[in-house]
Amino acid sequence: MERRRWDEDERFGGVADGTAMLPVVRRLAEAMREGGWVTEDPDAHLLPHLRAVPGWEVLAERQLGGGVYEVTARPLEPVEGVEAHRAAIRLLSVIAEPSFLVRQSAPRVFDCVTGVMPGDPPGFASHGHLVRLIVTE
Repeated sequence: MERRRWDEDERFGGVADGTAMLPVVRRLAEAMREGGWVTEDPDAHLLPHLRAVPGWEVLAERQLGGGVYEVTARPLEPVEGVEAHRAAIRLLSVIAEPSFLVRQSAPRVFDCVTGVMPGDPPGFASHGHLVRLIVTE
C-alpha cells in the first residue's frame, strides 16, 4: 500500500533522491565534529535575539550537556499544525548562520543546528550552535 506524502498527494513518489545536497550535509557534519565547534555563552550570543522576536515570549533557557542550549518559549497568539512548525522556524531564523538545519524531533520540540563552515562568508572561523526549542501553549 502506498502512502501519501501530504494530504493531497496523488503521485506517492518524488522526482529524485536527495543526494544532490549530501555534500553540503556531510560538510556540516564534519565541521560539527571539530572540538570546540559549539560556541560559548549562548545567553549573550543567542538569547537577546530570541527575546526580541515579536509575538514570542521566552520563558526559560538552560545549557544542557553536549553543548545543547535549551530554550522554552511560547507564541503570544495560538498556532497549530504546520503553522506552529513554521512559527518555530521563524523564531529560530533570527539566530541563523550560513548553515541552518531545523528538525521537529517531537511534538512542539525543534532541534536546530546553525553555524559557519570553513570558507563561509564573511570569513569567520568555523563555529556553531545547537539549540533545542520547546514550544509551550
